[in-house]
Amino acid sequence: MDIHMREATKNDYDAVHQLQRQVHEIHVKKRPDHYRMADTTLDKEYFNNLIDGEDTKVFLVEEDQPIAYTILTIKHTAERPILIPKKVVYMDDFGVDRTCRGKGLGKRFFEKIVEFAKKIEADSLELGVWEFNEDAIKFYESMNLKTKIRRMEIDL
Repeated sequence: MDIHMREATKNDYDAVHQLQRQVHEIHVKKRPDHYRMADTTLDKEYFNNLIDGEDTKVFLVEEDQPIAYTILTIKHTAERPILIPKKVVYMDDFGVDRTCRGKGLGKRFFEKIVEFAKKIEADSLELGVWEFNEDAIKFYESMNLKTKIRRMEIDL
């Protein structure tokens, strides 16, 4: 079964906000030391800047209405003599409506995102995931992602 992925427009704000809120609720529950619930969890001006941005993309998957979204940033490594120049697609956000999870939709959507990254000749697709989010980690590992860097903390 194929899925329909398209670029979001400014008119998709409410639908993306609703999906993003579901992801945010998970983070609020598991990391209340970092996240808090608010009426608006996706700032409309920020969203509009993503839509207008040259190096940002927001993609949706639809079945009558949007059921999954991602926010991508295309990054280029800084020019430094000690670094190999890279073009990286960074996945800032990825979410599937809770009613559609576990049905293979996320996998097919992620594969389309990888196709997009290859099409624009990116060197890699990268993302961050919280350690508490074991389901997401398993999903990303099943999509052949590997841990590249570990960020650690100590509460003071």
